[in-house]
Amino acid sequence: MCWDKLRLPFLDTRLHYNYDNADFLFRARSGNRNGDGRSQFGVTVDAYTRWEERTGPASYNTDHPFLIRALFQQYTRIAGVGEWASRAFYLGISFAVAAGLYALLLSTTGQLLASLVGAAVLVSLPVFAVYQTCVKFETDGMLVSVWLFVALGAYFRSGRARPLAALGALTALAFLTHWTAILFVGTVLVWLLVVNLVRRDANARRALLVMLLASLAGVLGLVFLMSYLQRGLQNVLTILTTAFGIRTAPIPLGTWWTRQWLYARLNFTDVLLGVVLIGGLALLLLRRRGRAERSLSLSFRVPDHGTFALCALTVAVVWIVLFRQGSFIHVYWQLWFSLPIAILIAELLRSISHSRRGVTAGAAIVLVLLAILTVASRKAYAAVLADQLGTVADITFLESLRGDRFRRFDYVSIRPTALDSWFQGPLFEYYTDRLVVVAESPGALRVGDEALVLRYVQRDAVAAAVERWSGRALVHEKCGQRICAYDVVDSKK
Repeated sequence: MCWDKLRLPFLDTRLHYNYDNADFLFRARSGNRNGDGRSQFGVTVDAYTRWEERTGPASYNTDHPFLIRALFQQYTRIAGVGEWASRAFYLGISFAVAAGLYALLLSTTGQLLASLVGAAVLVSLPVFAVYQTCVKFETDGMLVSVWLFVALGAYFRSGRARPLAALGALTALAFLTHWTAILFVGTVLVWLLVVNLVRRDANARRALLVMLLASLAGVLGLVFLMSYLQRGLQNVLTILTTAFGIRTAPIPLGTWWTRQWLYARLNFTDVLLGVVLIGGLALLLLRRRGRAERSLSLSFRVPDHGTFALCALTVAVVWIVLFRQGSFIHVYWQLWFSLPIAILIAELLRSISHSRRGVTAGAAIVLVLLAILTVASRKAYAAVLADQLGTVADITFLESLRGDRFRRFDYVSIRPTALDSWFQGPLFEYYTDRLVVVAESPGALRVGDEALVLRYVQRDAVAAAVERWSGRALVHEKCGQRICAYDVVDSKK
């Protein structure tokens, strides 16, 4: 679905499909240029007055843990910072998430078909398919969490030191990866604590101890790295308090729930939501009829796929409820629901596969469901591309301005048009090293900036009107197909 589109330009970073790719490629490029120790974590933000001409000290974005961003930056040293590089990197991350889910299901169910179905459903879900090439923190958290649980299960089955060491390492890394991975570690710790209290299980006790010690190491490591980048713990606390305050801003519950349901229908389709509801009820009925061995179970003997589904579901719910403002404006924040949904479908197939007839019927139903999900994913992907306002010619024009010396772009709207909203996001930083702002008042147009105006037939009259409005002079006109750029100078000159 996406392989032949990896090299497409980021036409419109209003859309989160492009936003983070352009943003973190810009940061990786800035870090590669700077070359110092603080700039090696993929979160460097530089200001420029010309292509590659930096002005002022670098700053660093530490709103999230950034382990995968640091790896991403080192990857760009080899792969470069072209559009395809970010998409290919995250296609690999998405594949690793699906592979982890497959490994988890295979180790807990022992059924090849159910495991393949679980992984296939995951990658066919519209939200996962559309954002499989996007730089997303949620995907980072899913990656570490799935493999952490694989290591946990391997330790419970074998009791050996190697999977226990892997569990400890992945737990520590989770704290450096994303908040959702930290939430997942918390849910697993709670499960281990319950198991240890109920059964006094030696494996659970050792796993709990290792994860607690690794969590402490992860917290200390995260605090150290963030403090190192921000030159002090107080600066880190200020930044995180501000970021968390924004994302937890209250949204009326009715309005928030309406938006979440809309997102759920887009992300998972009405058909799948119906299957999940009916399938969940069916599994509960199977348990009540004494067929728990064939249904989704929350085992207190070993960490099975049911336990993982419950932990992942808890993370998904806490993530969107706790950060209500973030989940209100980001459709992809429901990504974590993909994991328990995929497991539920795999378990439904497993629960009816005790006979050849059941396997045949279940496989037929799953194939139909996968076909529906694939069609929905392609439509969703096409809709994202169709929503883009930019064009290749616009990008080419922006790139032609790289050699000009100015601090930022100021977009002036002459009259309301659909293209006005295009002048948002990190698109301009990625293609020119300079950001763009919308000049909503005369004072916003500053000497030393580059003014942008949509290209009208009467360009001279439009430029003159902007000069009268702002009190500045516009010189050195350069125009593309749809946009004109002007140097902003003092009107007295």
